[in-house]
Amino acid sequence: MRVLTTEDLFAFRLDGSVEVSPVEDLVIYVESQAQPKDNSYRRQLMAVRPGQDPFVFTAGPSDTHPAFSPDGHWVAFLSERSGQSQIWLLPTHGGESRQLSKIEGGIAEFIWAPDGQSLFAIAKLSAMGIMPEKTQQESDSEEPRVKFNRDVKVISELAHKMDGVGYYDEKRPHIVQIFLEHDQQPRQLTSGPYRHAGLAIHPDGTKLLVRSRYGQAYDRQWPEGVLYLLDLSQESTPTPRALTDDTLSVGQAAFTPHGDQIVFVADHEDAWGYDTPSLYICQWQSGVITPLAHHWDFPIGNLSLSDMIGSGSSPLIFSTDGTHLFTLTSQRGATHLVRVNLEDQTVLTLTAQDAVNYSYALNASQSHAALVRSTPTNPSEVVWLDLSASTEQSLANPNAALLKQIALATPERFHYNTDQGPEIDGWVMKPAEFQPDRQYPAVLEIHGGPMMMYAQSFFFEFQWLAANGYGVIYTNPRGSQGYGAEFCKAIQKEWGNLDYADIMWGLDQALDLNPWIDATRLGVAGGSYGGYMTNWIVGHTDRFRAGVTMRSVVDWRAMVGTGDGGWHWMRRAGGVPPWQNDDWYRQQSPITYVDQITTPLLIEHQEGDLRCPIEQGEILYSAIKYLNKAPVKFVRYPNEFHGMSRDGKPWHRIHRLESMVDWFNAHIPPIED
Repeated sequence: MRVLTTEDLFAFRLDGSVEVSPVEDLVIYVESQAQPKDNSYRRQLMAVRPGQDPFVFTAGPSDTHPAFSPDGHWVAFLSERSGQSQIWLLPTHGGESRQLSKIEGGIAEFIWAPDGQSLFAIAKLSAMGIMPEKTQQESDSEEPRVKFNRDVKVISELAHKMDGVGYYDEKRPHIVQIFLEHDQQPRQLTSGPYRHAGLAIHPDGTKLLVRSRYGQAYDRQWPEGVLYLLDLSQESTPTPRALTDDTLSVGQAAFTPHGDQIVFVADHEDAWGYDTPSLYICQWQSGVITPLAHHWDFPIGNLSLSDMIGSGSSPLIFSTDGTHLFTLTSQRGATHLVRVNLEDQTVLTLTAQDAVNYSYALNASQSHAALVRSTPTNPSEVVWLDLSASTEQSLANPNAALLKQIALATPERFHYNTDQGPEIDGWVMKPAEFQPDRQYPAVLEIHGGPMMMYAQSFFFEFQWLAANGYGVIYTNPRGSQGYGAEFCKAIQKEWGNLDYADIMWGLDQALDLNPWIDATRLGVAGGSYGGYMTNWIVGHTDRFRAGVTMRSVVDWRAMVGTGDGGWHWMRRAGGVPPWQNDDWYRQQSPITYVDQITTPLLIEHQEGDLRCPIEQGEILYSAIKYLNKAPVKFVRYPNEFHGMSRDGKPWHRIHRLESMVDWFNAHIPPIED
């Protein structure tokens, strides 16, 4: 066997967004693979039946979001074949695909109407409403004044950008109805400056649910969503009715099978994201909202982290009789499929393996679930779970042959308690070609969020470090999700205290349990919040020989004005803006302690990062370089968002991984002279 190489990034295939036909056990899922020649990703639809081999359903290269029609005769999906993301239709049992939507601005998401004669979609529309999709030739022939000013950004709203999306323009995501009949024009259902996402439809097709935010302050709290109901039977352009208010930030929602109630996922707005996303049930006619299974102190949805994971889908699916609800939940470093009893509110875990199940769908009889799963040694596998017998079979394992060639490291889990603190999860990975009579350096990795969690999923970065002779240590300190609301809220107003203690105690525990780690040859690395903690650590201790800080927070005074939604962070400072009193901002900013940094530091940042903008890296680099107390290098990646390590251009991802190991090799060589 051989060790992992960075170019194995092009060999792995990742599955996700799974669907099961409503009339047969036919599973459709998205499969993606990085492409070296054009530095992009190929995405196509695959299909499989239990007991048979997978087969190609669409040729790609940009096919995503499959959805069966209610009668199972069609599969609708999104594709950029025409140049923009549009809905395409393909007969389930063979035939040619055809483009259904041709709307300028493209489609972001869609759902089928219950009668199967139309689809409701989120389309990006200008104030002119629905316009026909432009061809490339039409765009190239535009009047020069228009054509050459399209890159100009005119900003007049507080919420005016979103990492992974970019700067908002005059187009807004609105709801449209698209008909299967060729001669029926699409119908626009919403308008204005508002943004919409997350569609759900009533069983009789007369009502829609959507997340948005209306009113004059629509741009101040976005993306924290309010749930709205649209009655399609009332008028040609229905008036949205708010079902929730600002006390809850709503995620997914779904009507119960009888249509008289709505179940949705939300967290408390005043928790600022540190709450556990929980279930609520709403009697939509009266507006009465009550908690559902709130004794279940684990977040609904997949909040795990990985740099190698396919597109996820975590729908709210009801049993046919309406007595139970299926969903995913994040629990102590794993993501499980669970079933919630709507009457007694008990929660039953249906998956047994300690893994991350990041996409699922049920068959028509609800006897089986198709799950897409990641483990620490396999990034993607589709399995068929028998819900009554709790047995499963593999439907698709696209990386099986590749994984037989590579010597991978397997994480070993440990638990520890800080001084009077809760139990913490940690993991240690040995180098890929571990020899018990040797000592090795190790890298302490810190996750982002902080309201996410390391989990039993595949991490290319960790395996790459192990392949190069480094041990890897990582933990879920307080602030992480998956361990209850109080665990997550513990660092709500202060970073660098309880979380710092948890991380450093975890390091000490890992060293005690693993004497093969050379405690004098340690590195530290992290991205986003993990980058913040890396900056904090090297500003408070010289214990590490080298650090790598990625897309990090450096100065909160700048962050509240430049990050997407940055003004929300002022709530952590008691609502006091930095221009009135910057005491909290100074104490919480790693730049305040920069004159104490003597650890060699590699700074990595994306120039298009809108979450932690590039000036954060610039501030840190300039200060360390000016003080001249430590070696420092600054690597900038153009035209990349905050999440480059997960979904950026493949060759940039490879450059980043190689730069990281080069830095550690220079300052903490795996074999000392």
